[in-house]
Amino acid sequence: MREIEPPFEIEYHGTTKVTEAEIKSRRVFYVQFTDGRRALTMTIGEDRQEKKFWTSIPEGRQQEAEEVGKLIADYIRAKRK
Repeated sequence: MREIEPPFEIEYHGTTKVTEAEIKSRRVFYVQFTDGRRALTMTIGEDRQEKKFWTSIPEGRQQEAEEVGKLIADYIRAKRK
């Protein structure tokens, strides 16, 4: 498993702070928004066909998790290059 990222910022409806942690071998991301919305906790899940997807914890903010998750993945991939 790759190393945990130090806190970083992405652009999503303004500057958004992302903190990564590991809980029981799972990557968990805590996202703090500057536009007043509640913080979002999210992780990567797998469906029955083993296809990965971003999901909120608890469930219910799936669209945000998918949008922010793509930005997080792009940020992490860009750092590797």
